[in-house]
Amino acid sequence: MIRFSDVVCGGEKGQFRANAESVGWQGASGATKVQPAAHIRRAEWFEGSLRLLCEDNGATEVLALEGFRDADFDPLWKYLEQTCGVYLKKHKPKAALEEADFDSAMQGIEDAADRVDETVSGSVQKKAKEADLMKKVECVRDGLDQAVSGDKQALSRVFAAGGCERIGRLRLVVDTVQLEVYHTDPRWQHLLSKCATIEAVLKELGTFRQWKPAEGHSESLLRRAMVRELRHRQGEDDEVPPVAETIPSSGHADRGYVAEARVDVPLPSPVPMPAAEEPLPEGEVERVDSEEDVANVFHEEAEPKQVPFKDEEVSDPNSVRADALDQSGGRPLRYTHPNSILEGWVWKRSRILKRWRRRWVVLCPGELMSFKNRGLREPTEVVPAGTVLRVYSADGEVQQARCFCVVVRERNYYMVCDDESQKRAWIQEIEKTLYKR
Repeated sequence: MIRFSDVVCGGEKGQFRANAESVGWQGASGATKVQPAAHIRRAEWFEGSLRLLCEDNGATEVLALEGFRDADFDPLWKYLEQTCGVYLKKHKPKAALEEADFDSAMQGIEDAADRVDETVSGSVQKKAKEADLMKKVECVRDGLDQAVSGDKQALSRVFAAGGCERIGRLRLVVDTVQLEVYHTDPRWQHLLSKCATIEAVLKELGTFRQWKPAEGHSESLLRRAMVRELRHRQGEDDEVPPVAETIPSSGHADRGYVAEARVDVPLPSPVPMPAAEEPLPEGEVERVDSEEDVANVFHEEAEPKQVPFKDEEVSDPNSVRADALDQSGGRPLRYTHPNSILEGWVWKRSRILKRWRRRWVVLCPGELMSFKNRGLREPTEVVPAGTVLRVYSADGEVQQARCFCVVVRERNYYMVCDDESQKRAWIQEIEKTLYKR
């Protein structure tokens, strides 16, 4: 049994108790709230407040309790998991980003970037101006961290305002400033990562718009817009992002990525049938499950030779696509397991060193497996069906966009996808296939 004193329910202090049969609260006046442990379906925690969703024959009731201490969380978490089979979700405090503070810091970055571009290339002054820009970047870094780790709707209110002007100005500056010394500085890379994360969140919410300065904005911003447009047209700037599209509500990704449900996906444009099919690499099985799959098989070109495998690690999985090893002109990749539901490349975080490593992940009806490369037979890790307690979006927890987390009793598995539709597909299918009932 666990018990805690001075717990508040309905404005009255009392004692909270829980055992193998039930959870309950009794106030000083004798008022009680009791629920069988088997009726608890969901539990959430926020700064000493506990909410328990209880269900009995279709009727639901929320038991709201306040006044717990921080040290009470762990015993409550263990009790709910072991006795009720319920994961206690812990909400983090939501950080607020002040628009005026960000605007002031952003103006400092714009001015410092202008001074960098006005300085003679290769000079000592150029290096000094770049160092000054890095100091300005530090000023905006904390605000961006708060925005990314806080509430997504609050982030959208700040950065979607004015046709996404705030994030658009930041993107314009980072795309066009001419850095020579500090372009690999961790502060600059951190800024690029946060900028991409904010754009990804806005796209997920459907509020992202491609922003361009209009007449009335500073000459510096107008000049930068012209420079970026010219580079983009001439193909000289590989870092210029394409015009972003709102993520469709259906969640279907480009057919070039294999981690998608096999239904409702348009067939590729017909191409001449190759003269001969190249045999499948060892360990792979060609799937033919429907008319659509048959069409895809016959319209495919021969599989290119596989790139020699390297167990690659990155510090920022948002800066490199996980499917970079299999870029093949948008053609669908073959699945490697005949009974798999989803397969695809992700960046997966290691348990001890917290390194992001490229992994080929396979979801089957009985398990989730990760492999160092496509076609290998021995998985690096296996999550059996019935052991998954929760699957959820975890962008804020690891400060990376397009991240989801698979929670089992022993640990959390964090994985980063190449786009939001892939992430949604993994979350939906893993929850449907492996979730502990």
